[in-house]
Amino acid sequence: MATYHQEGQMQLPRADAFHSHLINTFSLMEHLQGLSQAVPRHTIRELLDPSRQKKLMLGDQHQLVHFSIKPQRVGRILHAQRLLSRLHVRCSQRPPLSLWAGWVLECPLFKNFIIFLIFLNMIVLMVEIELLESTNTKLWPLKLTLEVAAWFILFIFILEILLKWLSNFSLFWKSAWNVFDFVVTMLVRIEILRVPLVG
Repeated sequence: MATYHQEGQMQLPRADAFHSHLINTFSLMEHLQGLSQAVPRHTIRELLDPSRQKKLMLGDQHQLVHFSIKPQRVGRILHAQRLLSRLHVRCSQRPPLSLWAGWVLECPLFKNFIIFLIFLNMIVLMVEIELLESTNTKLWPLKLTLEVAAWFILFIFILEILLKWLSNFSLFWKSAWNVFDFVVTMLVRIEILRVPLVG
């Protein structure tokens, strides 16, 4: 439906809507130019609050609003989170081994188990050193038990290194702690292979 304006010009409904929108925009700009030195009266919380929103809209709709946008710190992005965002991982039926290895390594139970094994290994090595010189045959079962415990702990440490390699091989070698852990584990392995089980 066309409307007629001054001097007999005909305007289409779309043009009329565009014209009214332009008038509203320019009146808002004029209003804001007068408020260029003004301080915002409202915050974004007030604007988002349904009970206050209606009151604000019925009052001065063109009032300045103070936006307080602070970046949210997510923290450290884990390797597993990066892997999950990849398309081929999202479309696969099962998670890849690297993702599974990352989940195992990040599990608090596994981390606590490794810390426990470090302390247990320290105690086993101290007792083994004390019993090394002993020729008492009654202590052979204890020596054998300690030797089996040392092998078990070494196996778990090697398994942890393999999981770290599966998770991200290149990232493993960039961490000084991982390189130190690898060297110590391999030295312990060489030392265990060098010493006979029971004298």
